[in-house]
Amino acid sequence: MSETAPMTLALGSYQAAVDTKIQELTAADFNSRFWQKDATLWTSDAEAQESIRSFMGWLRVAEDLKKAVPEIEAFVEEVRAAGFKHVVVMGMGGSSMAPIVFEKTSARSDKGLPVSILDTTSPGTVREIENSVPLAETLFVVASKSGTTAEPLAFGDYFYAKLKEIKGDKAGENFVAITDPGSKFITAATAEGYRKIFLNFTEVGGRFSALTYFGLVPAALYGLNIGEILTRALRMMQATGADGATEHNPGLELGTALGVLAQQGRDKLTLIVPPALDSFGLWLEQLIAESTGKQGTGILPVAGEPLADDLGVYGKDRVFVYVGYQPAIDAANAPKLKALQEAGHPVITILMQDALDLGAEFYRWEIATAVVGVVLGINPFDQPNVQAAKTATDKLMKTVAEEGKLPAEEATLSENNLSYYGSTKGTDAAALLQQFFGQAHPGDYVAIQAYLAETPELNKEFDELRAKIQAKLHVATTFGYGPRFLHSTGQYHKGGPNTGLFLQFTGDNAVDVPLPGRSYTFGTLQSAQAQGDLTALRDYDRRALHIHLGGDAAEGLKTVLAAL
Repeated sequence: MSETAPMTLALGSYQAAVDTKIQELTAADFNSRFWQKDATLWTSDAEAQESIRSFMGWLRVAEDLKKAVPEIEAFVEEVRAAGFKHVVVMGMGGSSMAPIVFEKTSARSDKGLPVSILDTTSPGTVREIENSVPLAETLFVVASKSGTTAEPLAFGDYFYAKLKEIKGDKAGENFVAITDPGSKFITAATAEGYRKIFLNFTEVGGRFSALTYFGLVPAALYGLNIGEILTRALRMMQATGADGATEHNPGLELGTALGVLAQQGRDKLTLIVPPALDSFGLWLEQLIAESTGKQGTGILPVAGEPLADDLGVYGKDRVFVYVGYQPAIDAANAPKLKALQEAGHPVITILMQDALDLGAEFYRWEIATAVVGVVLGINPFDQPNVQAAKTATDKLMKTVAEEGKLPAEEATLSENNLSYYGSTKGTDAAALLQQFFGQAHPGDYVAIQAYLAETPELNKEFDELRAKIQAKLHVATTFGYGPRFLHSTGQYHKGGPNTGLFLQFTGDNAVDVPLPGRSYTFGTLQSAQAQGDLTALRDYDRRALHIHLGGDAAEGLKTVLAAL
């Protein structure tokens, strides 16, 4: 097996600028400074430098986790011996993205347990998971780096109350915590008798935590060979200069290419993958968007947008990255990627041998993202605008506590059981939508945000919506379920360039689920998160339209598609 998955950079007219930047960084002793955590690479501000150094523990964390493999594997054996039949991982952002990728890209081994991942406050999804697993024989993993993240704590409280009804004082035997040392969550988990508490690493930020306990405990429970995943990550670590400068540093080359391309207007990283790797985009979205989308600049990751047959819909703001497997030929995408390259678009290709190479790819992309920060002159380890939506949500939840309900906003238009909210006007839905999308300019993007329970039917309709928008406006489209994307692309939405048009969808909850010890439900929490996000977008002067789809989200979305 090769040391690392091969990468091809077909950058065309941009190659010279990328080569020049790599030579500049090499001449400035980039490699040794990087591995010595020299924060002057990113900023001259002393306070920011200290913050950067405090979040660079991810550089060598794979070495620490390699030593922890026996402990993790022994825990998996303990869980199997105790008779558990299922695992539910409950987290948000960095504590759920890598587990999703591991579960979706790999077949479960006979040593593993089925794994479900809960990272939405949608009451329908919470109830669906509750009804689909054997509660008494299910291990619940509550994952929160800070120990204060609202969503995983709410999930943990809800299912702990359910297990309390079944097992009484032994409910804690069904629970595992993954959190940082010093977290208040440790006290609560200890008091409730959690089976195990994994203490992660304070110097590793959430989006850089795929190769820590947050990613690898769920992977091991699913039956994956985490020792081999880490072995391949360590090979990539060496290839990227951990033991001294190398002639070809795959992390430096990828990051420099992406950074230089972004500076020259190619700031839409369009990820193309075979179906088996669809979930990789969820992880990459958070890493790239949250790390680079600040100070009015950044790179927008575009995942889940199929390559169009008409390549004319792509502007000069795109760079295409294909991540797939060798030696398999991707018949659906290969000819289009070749045509895009011939048309002058930069195309980057990475070919893995199998899903265990994800360990190396997580590492490659983490290094590359840090390098992008150097090129763009930003701190890739902070997230200064994420708090905006949280603050707005907290304010709304105080209103709920005081008044018993969320404040209502007057609709701009109501038609066919749908309600439209925003500054966009129109005599009917078609005219209103036309005015909203008429604001789009070349180089803009449309972000579709769904605060709804995910279903195959909705996914299909949202794909159709993205295709219609792309074909008509020739702009990039992104899509995410809320509140998941708040911990992911949400930073870019508020801190990146003001080039987004935001289309937010909400709906009525057919069922709602009360939260133990709280005066509100999961449905109220999700509605507050949607409303809080919309408030934050407006505060940052973003172009936003909120559409409430009513009681049947799928039918409501069809109505919107018809109006388009």
